Amino acid sequence: MADEERSRREAGILPVVIGAGIALAIAVGAVAYAAGHYRERTKTVTTQAAGPLTTATTSKVSPQVAAGAHTFVLFACAQCHGPQGSGGVDPAVPGLKTVGSSLTVAQLTHIIDHGLGESANPKQPYMPVWGAVISKTQVSDLVAYIRAGLPAVADTQPVSVPQGQGAAVAGAALYVRYGCINCHGPNGLGGVPNPLSPDKSIPSLSGGDFRGEFNTDAKIAAVIRSGSVIGRAPIVSMPHWGGIPSNQQIAEMVAYLKTLK
Repeated sequence: MADEERSRREAGILPVVIGAGIALAIAVGAVAYAAGHYRERTKTVTTQAAGPLTTATTSKVSPQVAAGAHTFVLFACAQCHGPQGSGGVDPAVPGLKTVGSSLTVAQLTHIIDHGLGESANPKQPYMPVWGAVISKTQVSDLVAYIRAGLPAVADTQPVSVPQGQGAAVAGAALYVRYGCINCHGPNGLGGVPNPLSPDKSIPSLSGGDFRGEFNTDAKIAAVIRSGSVIGRAPIVSMPHWGGIPSNQQIAEMVAYLKTLK
């Protein structure tokens, strides 16, 4: 009788042990999968797109240099000087990889604040006068980034431009990518101070006044290409793009501006 009772207890315990073993195996497998998936995900943030077709390993840099890298993209420097200042965008616009060792902090600061280029020729790019728009801290960060050799910094890719979603959608992304938003504001609402200009602020790209003055696509496209108040620092100026945005990109920005209030 005792042997029969012991056999029944062991038979009842065996499924429980097997079930526990299966549950433990599943849990271990889930943890292993999560750990592997997490490692794979963290690996993807150690590289960044340095351009449309290339990648670069990111560097560990100081907070100031990192901030400068983000400002470099935010203010559309990369659109003319190339990703990480690598150049190659336009023959008239230099790369910046060696500038940090050849120009002083004061010289770099002056160029960022006052712009540089051939102001009389709208077919040549002219670096904008950032003056009242960019802060001293941002300028200092940019200078630190340039003097550090413009290293790759994670999460500093320019905003991507959607494809196949219509001209206005692409134009909205280009409005950010080319830094228009920094001066003309979100939705082209304007109001950014420009103290030494006649109207004391950067004009909006929406509303009745804008629509009245720029009443055709051709007029809007022309001012995008040629800029305004070029080389009249310290008045903040819109740059000569000098052919850097393509005709298609300009048409897409025009399409976006026409959707605004």
